Amino acid sequence: MTALLFRLFGCRRGVAAAEFAVIAPVMVLLLAGLVDLAGALQQTIRLESAARAGAQYAMSFPSDTAGITAATTAALGGTEGTVSVAPPYCACPGGGSGVVACEGTPCNGAPSAVYVEISVTRAYAAIIGIGGLVLPSTLSGTAVTRLR
Repeated sequence: MTALLFRLFGCRRGVAAAEFAVIAPVMVLLLAGLVDLAGALQQTIRLESAARAGAQYAMSFPSDTAGITAATTAALGGTEGTVSVAPPYCACPGGGSGVVACEGTPCNGAPSAVYVEISVTRAYAAIIGIGGLVLPSTLSGTAVTRLR
């Protein structure tokens, strides 16, 4: 009986299969999480690109809010998203102090610049479901452009 136990404890057959059975579920969960993360990143890049398209339109037609929204929605390519266009505001060209007066020279003796901000938000639907536990439920893309 003792010889049989020593033989069983010394046997290495099936060890690789047992290790694979322990590691495989962990690897599948990691892969599923990476797929969801990649999907969220791809959607965020698409939203930022659509916001930039709206900002490009705003450079030519800054007061056409409906046109900016239409250009942004067209750039989304059929995916649903909520577009918001902030009214033009004045700020210092180097950034910093936030919104300033449009008249005069409020930026340390320099004139202010006019900016417009376009934001696009969309609900995130996880591809596999694992990423929904960690990733945000709403993705967004924002573009700010300086008007002429």
